[in-house]
Amino acid sequence: MRGLKYWIAVLAILGLTMSMVSCQSIIEIYDRQMNKPAPGLEKAIMTPEDAALHESLFVADLHADTLKWNRDLLTRAYAGHVDVPRLVEGNVALQVFTMVTMSPLKMPWSESVSSDGLNMAAVLAALQGRPAFSSRGRAFYQIDRFKDAVARSREAEDTAELMHIQTAEDLRQLILRRQQGETVVGGILGVEGAHWIGGDGKTNEQVKAEVRELFEAGVRLFAPVHRFDNNLSGSNEGEERYGLTEHGRVALLEAERLGMMIDLAHISQDGLREAADLLHSPFVISHTGIKEGCAPPCNPDRNLSDEDIRHVLRNNGVIGVGFWTRAVGDNPWRIADAMAHIMEIAEEMNLPPSQNIAYGSDYDGSVTPLIGVTELNTLTAIMRQRPEPFEEDVIRNIAGRNTCRIFLQNLPGGAAGTADTVCGEAVGPGLAPPIVEEPTS
Repeated sequence: MRGLKYWIAVLAILGLTMSMVSCQSIIEIYDRQMNKPAPGLEKAIMTPEDAALHESLFVADLHADTLKWNRDLLTRAYAGHVDVPRLVEGNVALQVFTMVTMSPLKMPWSESVSSDGLNMAAVLAALQGRPAFSSRGRAFYQIDRFKDAVARSREAEDTAELMHIQTAEDLRQLILRRQQGETVVGGILGVEGAHWIGGDGKTNEQVKAEVRELFEAGVRLFAPVHRFDNNLSGSNEGEERYGLTEHGRVALLEAERLGMMIDLAHISQDGLREAADLLHSPFVISHTGIKEGCAPPCNPDRNLSDEDIRHVLRNNGVIGVGFWTRAVGDNPWRIADAMAHIMEIAEEMNLPPSQNIAYGSDYDGSVTPLIGVTELNTLTAIMRQRPEPFEEDVIRNIAGRNTCRIFLQNLPGGAAGTADTVCGEAVGPGLAPPIVEEPTS
């Protein structure tokens, strides 16, 4: 009943608003409001050495919600955060594009997010002429939009090619083509919250079939939950925050078997612990902050505790450190501080300190990032200029090699040994050594 009241209220407001302005105008205003440009706060002063190092990096980002907005991926926009031209300008080689299908509002008087809250993802979809009453429908609409951009990029002469990465060989070809001087950006499709999968009346075989449907559509990153508890697991911002359900275990194992990367961002602490025990392959936390040093506006519920971090490290997983204020606070230097804290925990566990950290920007996720995609070189500068500077090899790992490695290991056709070798050679256009082709048998 409460959810119905929210819908009635929002539809009344939308009806009044739409009588005065067009739907497209509403969408543009909302996009600009929710995805503001990065503020200029205490950023590093770029040196020629910083800029040169950044241009030589293979840069990868584990999370952007760009597909939920009505912007053309191939055209530079003046709203939001990400499109192919801006990815090229920021020297991003590999971007994960995640699909948000449900996004209930958190009420000011509540300490949790409920699935009964007003679903802003559905409202936005309705305004944009997308499926409004089906989370599955919204996911597959975004898949089609991405594939359309990929196809058009092959024919376009005024933009870089967007390459759909679905296999380990696709990723290897992306690395090879960039080393040969081609302007190409790799894109991996991910789902953020598979809310329609599982639940009452469904069998385990139906759950597996729904996961396979996503895989066959080209999705290669599977996050079971978003900000609220669902049929697969509790969420770290949900009402009950329970662990994995039976259908959640079935879905994760099937996704892993197929060659999809498991993303445990937003999952409850119990769900993270249970998934870490269940899974056989490394997983990612695609975008997060850490509880250590989390001061307002940072949100500790959403972030990883030290014990959460240890679960990821024990599984040789990768943590995408977020760029937005509720992940790290209001200072961009805190991004590197969070990375350093994870490295300290790895050293305590006698693990290589810089092999489990990546970028997890959350661009276009209705957040204000501290560093924009076109100025990622300032993050390189921050890592070099902090009181305890990161070594060059550490920066290369964090900026993209770790993301490259875990995908190359887990995508269909991947292998750990090959991943270490190929991703160790992955560089940006500023440093492109020749590639020695592997002999064919």
